[in-house]
Amino acid sequence: MIEPVKKYIQSDFLQKGFEYGLLSYGSECKDVDVLFIQDGWDYLEIGKIQKGVEKVLHGTSGRGRIGILLVLVPPGASEERYHYYHPNGRQHKEYMDFFSQELVPDVLEEIKLQGKKVRKMGLLGDSLGATVSLTIAIQKPSLWTDLLLQSGVFPGVLYDKLKALQTEKKEFHWNVYQVVGLQEDNFYYALSNEVFHILTHNRKLMELFSSLSMNLTYYEENEGHLWTFWQRDLPRALDFFIHK
Repeated sequence: MIEPVKKYIQSDFLQKGFEYGLLSYGSECKDVDVLFIQDGWDYLEIGKIQKGVEKVLHGTSGRGRIGILLVLVPPGASEERYHYYHPNGRQHKEYMDFFSQELVPDVLEEIKLQGKKVRKMGLLGDSLGATVSLTIAIQKPSLWTDLLLQSGVFPGVLYDKLKALQTEKKEFHWNVYQVVGLQEDNFYYALSNEVFHILTHNRKLMELFSSLSMNLTYYEENEGHLWTFWQRDLPRALDFFIHK
């Protein structure tokens, strides 16, 4: 099993340094599909994302000369994670600026220096990681092609921003993978003392995506808000990204 290449980046926006990881498959390929992963180290250690990718790639034929690059973005501590990822977080704007103006250009420059060309760009996240993934895509919709959203927490402000994109006739044609558990409504988030109606809000978002004519794949499973759910679902989500 390959080991992630660790990279260091100093953020002026967040006034701290981050270590992120790069996992490359098909490194000899000149074209690459890039997937940015919130909670990246959790997806590596708890989500077993390497096994998920290898399961999808095993026996796959006909991909041509396309490589895959996974960008493992660090989550920070629990409190930092909330304030980075949630639209109401104290450092949400700074995190968004870090991601779009520092991290993404750093990764794209690395790809360029390797003489490779990006074919598509995706975002993967669970819970609040899915929240910030959608927020990032809304900020610059033409940059992103794929969204993989596992049990996302979707505040009303995100619906308003999506509708605004439609009104402004912004160009965005996303491939969206969305999954949620039937046991995920009324989820109490102790850190912020909030109750997240995750199932209800995912259904609402699914209807909005459908009205925007997205290439949408949507699943509801008899699951709770747990890593065991997201780990089991991950190969299916990765298959969507790799083969759509």
